[in-house]
Amino acid sequence: MIAGVDEAGRGPVIGPMVVCGVAVSPGKLKKLEGMGLKDSKLLTPKRREELALRIRKACSYELIVVSPEEIDSRLAAGGTLNEIEVECFAKAIEALRPEVVYIDACDVNAERFGINVRRLLGFEAEVVSRHNADKEYPIVSAASILAKVHRDALVKKISTEVGEDVGSGYPNDPMTIRFLKGYYSKNGEMPPFVRKSWKTTSTVIGDCLQSRLTGFL
Repeated sequence: MIAGVDEAGRGPVIGPMVVCGVAVSPGKLKKLEGMGLKDSKLLTPKRREELALRIRKACSYELIVVSPEEIDSRLAAGGTLNEIEVECFAKAIEALRPEVVYIDACDVNAERFGINVRRLLGFEAEVVSRHNADKEYPIVSAASILAKVHRDALVKKISTEVGEDVGSGYPNDPMTIRFLKGYYSKNGEMPPFVRKSWKTTSTVIGDCLQSRLTGFL
C-alpha cells in the first residue's frame, strides 16, 4: 500500500483540525493520479466535494479530528501544534499500515518532521516527508481534499447549531471575526468550538472590552 497524509485547519480560530490519511494499492495509484487532484486550497468547494466522492470510493482512508478544546489543553500544557500533528499523522499511518507514505511536513525542517512521525510507528514503513507534498504527490492531494471537505462540513454544522454563519473559521475571514465579536459581546465568553489559546481570540476579547469601556465613558 502507498499512503499520503495531510491536515486541514491548522490555523483557524474556529473549529477542529482534521488530519487525513489516504492509501491505495500500487495498481490503483494510476487511477488516483488520473483524477486531476490538486492541493485542496487550489480547488473550488464544489470541485473538492466531487473529488472527495471519487477518492472515498477508490481509496482506504482514516480521518482524525482534533477539537479546539484538545488543542487549547495541549498548548496550555506546553505542547506545540507540530507535536500534535506528528502524533495524528502517526495514528493515521498506523490505521492504514502502508509500505510507503508521503506526508506534508508542517515543520520548517521537513526531514525532522518525517523522523518524528516514523519514531511513533509500531511497524516499518518508508516515510517521505516534504514541504508542499500536497502539490507534488497526488496521494497527498487526496488526503488534503478529504481533510478539507470533512473540516468544512464540521464548520458548517457549527453554523447550523448556533443559528448563525461563523464563516470559514479563519482569522482573515471578516464573517468569522464579526461572529466572534457578536458572540462575546452578547455572552461574555467564547463558545467551546473557538480556540481560546489563539491570539485572534484574545484580540477580539480585548476589542470588545475596549468598546464597552469607551461606551461607558
